[in-house]
Amino acid sequence: MTDNLTADMHAEFTIDPATELKHKAMCVLQLIGSHYSQEELETYSALYGISPEQVLKYI
Repeated sequence: MTDNLTADMHAEFTIDPATELKHKAMCVLQLIGSHYSQEELETYSALYGISPEQVLKYI
């Protein structure tokens, strides 16, 4: 019973891959601001493990 309860409790904190990507992209956009260079976009995207194209999808 303890194992099931623990698994159910942790399931509350999982998100689907699309939502995780959106959160990462929004973090990058927040960091680089509206006046960014391509270099900044590439650097911060790499830090979050996503591509610049994935970030730009959310502008």
